[in-house]
Amino acid sequence: MSDYDDRLAEAEHAEADGRHRDAAHAYRRAGEASRTEHGQFDSRTLDAFEGMARVIATAGESEGTR
Repeated sequence: MSDYDDRLAEAEHAEADGRHRDAAHAYRRAGEASRTEHGQFDSRTLDAFEGMARVIATAGESEGTR
């Protein structure tokens, strides 16, 4: 498995567990790994950063309901 795949799996697991901060950081690291290896417009890079944005938005929504 590549660094990207490891980080993505880590991010998905953290997101499923509700650990939003850990998930956002793992998605960011996956995106950075993909950007370095494949470029900034590669679908894997965009998917990772989209995952990061989704987790941040989800965390913000859950914080706003407290």
